[in-house]
Amino acid sequence: MVLAAFASVFSPACGSNSGPEEPGSTGQGGGPPVSVGSGGSAGVPISVGQGGSSSGSAPNASGGFNTAETCAAHSAEGERIPMDLYFMVDTTGSMHCPVPDDPSNPCEVQPSQPFSDVTRWVVERKALTDFVNSSGNAGLGIGIDFFPSSSNSCDSKSYTTPTVAIANLPGAAKQLSDAIANQKPAGQTPTVASLTGAIQHASSWAKKTGHRVAVVYSTDGYPKGCDSSNSIANAVAAAKAGFEAKPSVATFVLGMGRNLSSLEQIAVAGGTEHAYLIDTNADAGEKLSQALDSIRGKALSSCTYSVPPPPAGETLDYTKVNVHFQSSAGKATDFLQDPSTTCKEGWQYSADKSQVILCGNACELVKNDVNGSVQLQFGCATKIDVPH
Repeated sequence: MVLAAFASVFSPACGSNSGPEEPGSTGQGGGPPVSVGSGGSAGVPISVGQGGSSSGSAPNASGGFNTAETCAAHSAEGERIPMDLYFMVDTTGSMHCPVPDDPSNPCEVQPSQPFSDVTRWVVERKALTDFVNSSGNAGLGIGIDFFPSSSNSCDSKSYTTPTVAIANLPGAAKQLSDAIANQKPAGQTPTVASLTGAIQHASSWAKKTGHRVAVVYSTDGYPKGCDSSNSIANAVAAAKAGFEAKPSVATFVLGMGRNLSSLEQIAVAGGTEHAYLIDTNADAGEKLSQALDSIRGKALSSCTYSVPPPPAGETLDYTKVNVHFQSSAGKATDFLQDPSTTCKEGWQYSADKSQVILCGNACELVKNDVNGSVQLQFGCATKIDVPH
């Protein structure tokens, strides 16, 4: 769901740093606001303040929100934006490599038959099937496709149509499980084409639904086959372009195999900080399940809220937005905008500034207080976390 239907109320949104508090201001019920780099919510209502002066006067001459010492607000309750996961899963020939692997002679290409009873694909097939059938994923949207395509295509267009379209669990669980069970690993690794196609499909789905969509790219090796454009560098570029696009598509990376450290570059470029690298030892299945659970946790607890348009005749000034949290115990906290390239504490805008993302201890604080209240307050200069 995007922002829920508005219920119009008026309340003070912000005051000057030096002026006295007004009744009902951000400090009410818990003392003056505390400026910290923390906050965020999964499922916590968000009140979005749309500006004007405390007396309800018109916007200033520039068309922006009034910046009087105390700013009035038009508030609206909303819900966090849901996230769907679109899996692009490696079914290349090397997925027949045995688990555990021989560390002195790592398996990097399809081995000779007969294959081991326990292969990378056997391990991943079970982990993925368990994941889509987990009761903990109820309500999560999941879709899936596999690479290489049946024709071993190196064209990204071959990977833009899913084997199973994104749909909510548990309803989609059987179709997903059947698709996973029907795979027969073979072929080489068109990394760039398959990742690009996955991001393109995720972007189209996000535009269609208004959801946030992230790609979960699972592979057991580096690019192989196609031509020289099938490289880690170009996969990194594809992930970066997807993350910076409108709408933004993040890329999680699951790597199963040895010596896959370069996959980290794709995850970082895709906005997910690090790859989940699973060594092909005896506990690979358990590690893979833990990685999937971690990705699910990040998806379900994403502290992301849509920024609604300003009232008619007013212009939103993105340098005059603040994020405020009122705990269920009445403690008031102002969260600082994180000016860094990666959001670690406080909040940041999405790449297209259509969303506010709360992160780090910020997100954890409000996730743990489901009866608290998050507010976006418009009209006063943004409070920024200045590095020390």
